[in-house]
Amino acid sequence: MKAVGIIAEYNPLHNGHVYHIKEAKKIAGSDVVVVAMSGDYVQRGEPAILDKWERARLAIENGVDIVMEIPVYYCLGNAKQYGAAGVFLLESLGNVTHLAFGSETGNINKLRRIANNLRKNASDIEREIKLFSKEGLSYPKARAAAYAKVCAYNNAEYTPEDISMDVSILEGSNDILALEYIMACDEIEPIAITRIGAGYHDSVDEIRLFQSATGIRKIVKDGKDIESYVPANTVSVLNNSISTYPDKWLDLLKFCVLTASADKIDRCPSGGEGIGNRMKAVIADATTWDGFVRAVKSKRYTYTRISRLCMQLILDIDRKKYERCIPAYIRILGLSDKGRDMLSEVKKNKKNKLPVITNINKEFEEVGVVGNLLVNLDVHAADIYNLTTGRDISANSDHRVTPIIR
Repeated sequence: MKAVGIIAEYNPLHNGHVYHIKEAKKIAGSDVVVVAMSGDYVQRGEPAILDKWERARLAIENGVDIVMEIPVYYCLGNAKQYGAAGVFLLESLGNVTHLAFGSETGNINKLRRIANNLRKNASDIEREIKLFSKEGLSYPKARAAAYAKVCAYNNAEYTPEDISMDVSILEGSNDILALEYIMACDEIEPIAITRIGAGYHDSVDEIRLFQSATGIRKIVKDGKDIESYVPANTVSVLNNSISTYPDKWLDLLKFCVLTASADKIDRCPSGGEGIGNRMKAVIADATTWDGFVRAVKSKRYTYTRISRLCMQLILDIDRKKYERCIPAYIRILGLSDKGRDMLSEVKKNKKNKLPVITNINKEFEEVGVVGNLLVNLDVHAADIYNLTTGRDISANSDHRVTPIIR
C-alpha cells in the first residue's frame, strides 16, 4: 500500500482539513492517509481545544487511516523541531511516499528554491541571524533579513524582486512550516497544496470557502454556531466533550511562575536571556493568558516563543534533560480498517525503522532510554491536561486509553 503523510494539529478538524485530506490522497495517488498529529498541546504553545483521542477519532472518521502522535516535547518546540519530528516519524513508518502540506504559496518549486538556499547558506544565515537578533529583531524577522542579505551577496543572479518574493514566503505561517518539512524530507516527496480561504490567524469571515482553526476556536468560545465550517461530527464532539482554552490554564501558569525561580524558567527550551525575570515581574498583574504573553513579549521575543515557554514551564520541561532526544517510537492514536491492514503489512515486511507502539503498558520496554523519557513526558503531559480540563485523570490516563479503531 502507498501512503501519503500529513503533519497536522486538527485544532479542531474543520472543512479545510477535510479538503486537504482528500486532495493529498488524490495528488499522491495513495491508498492510505497517515497523519503525524500534535497531542494535547499545539505548536503555538497552547492546550488543544480537544484532547488527542477525540481529535484522532475525528481524523479517522473524516478520511485519515493512521494517526500517530508527535511527542509533546517536539509539539512545544520551534518550527524546525516540530517539522523535523513529524517528517522523521512519517519516514520511519515505511510505505509513506509523499508528504502533503498546506501552503500560502502553493508553489513547490519556489519553496524548494528557498529551502535549498537556507540549507546551502545555513552557516552564513545563522551568523547574520545572531547579529540581527542583537539589534532587537525577533527570530522570524531576523531570519528573513539574514536570508535577504546572504542571498543578495551569494547569488549574483538574484534580483531584488526575487529576494522580496522569497522574504514574503518566509513570512507565511504555513510556508514557514512547509520549508522546514522540505528541508527535513529525506525519503518522501513533498507536495504543496494551496491553502484556500482564511489565513492561519484570520477571524471567521462568512465569505471565505474555508475558515481558519483560530477563527473557529474563537467563535466556539463565544458560543456561536460553527455548523457551516466544520464536519457534523466535529460539531457533535465539541457540543458533548470538554473543550479548553488558554485562559482556563491561567491560575496554573501563575502558580508555576510564582513558585519557579527565574533560573528554572530560563532552563526551559524556549527560556534564557532573562525571560524568567521578565515573567516573574509581570505575572501578578495577569488577568488573561494572552495579556500575560503580550506583557512578556518584545520585538525580540515572539508571542509563540513566550506561549511555548509558558507551557514548557507548566509541564516542567528542562532543555538539558531532553536536548539530545530524537523520536524513538511511533505511537498510534487511531486506525481505520485500511490503516490496520497497512500497519500489519509494514510490520510483517519489517519496513518500520522505529518500534510501533499501540499499548504503552505492554510495549514500554521496546522504546529504549530516550523513548522512555519521551513516553513518560507524554503521559505526564496528558495527566496535566486532564487535571486542568476537569477530566478523570485515572480513567483518561494514557496508561488506560487505547487507540481509536474504526
